[in-house]
Amino acid sequence: MIFGNKRKVSELVRKKIKFIAIEPKWLKMQPAPKPAVNYKPTWYKESPLYSPGNKFKFTKENKNMTFKKCLPFIDGINAGYILELRKDIFIQENSTDESNTFDITWNSDELVIGIHHSNTKLITPPEGYHSQVVTYIWNYIVQTPKGYSTLFCEPLGYPNGVLKAIPAVVDTDAKALNFHLSLHLRKGFTGLIPKGTPLVQIIPFKRESWTHEVSNLELGEHTILQETTFNATIFNNYRDLSWSKKDYK
Repeated sequence: MIFGNKRKVSELVRKKIKFIAIEPKWLKMQPAPKPAVNYKPTWYKESPLYSPGNKFKFTKENKNMTFKKCLPFIDGINAGYILELRKDIFIQENSTDESNTFDITWNSDELVIGIHHSNTKLITPPEGYHSQVVTYIWNYIVQTPKGYSTLFCEPLGYPNGVLKAIPAVVDTDAKALNFHLSLHLRKGFTGLIPKGTPLVQIIPFKRESWTHEVSNLELGEHTILQETTFNATIFNNYRDLSWSKKDYK
């Protein structure tokens, strides 16, 4: 196990992801993706740093720090960029329809939500979601440097939403490609989804080939590692020993 040798983001060459509208009008009609660090769900904002109480202390469950002190969790919800819903849409469940269908409407002549090919019903939907897949029409091209792909997924921190993005990896360093985003719709929902709702998290990553290896530590080795590293201090163990800052602008 190796600790240290961390480099600040400012010391690295900053890569650039490009969001290119397919026509000038879409720069005004569809907000371009923004850094995910700018978004925080209400439940996150309202949660304390320490629980119970508002100060650090040891409890029967050990340290009372909440997930707001968990850097791996925070790195997840801050990773990449967030794409917003560009306008209000109203969803109406046809509850009396035995085929379990729904209608989606909005105020525009421009297509916002489309119905995906019926073959997508072969994808097992998340529990409580329709099998019929819908697509969000966002009219942007994504470009990354050579060797970099992009993960498109449900925003990490907005679980159980009405529209759940189907995760996909796109090689965005290839030829210009405008693609639509596939989503599952929650069953039983009738109501408004307001413009500005986070729809998709966009996370660029370096494309590499991997192999895997399985092994074990020697008896007692893990205890020594824990006691001489993470357990040697009370605060900021992971931050000081292992963590590297991630930066998306």
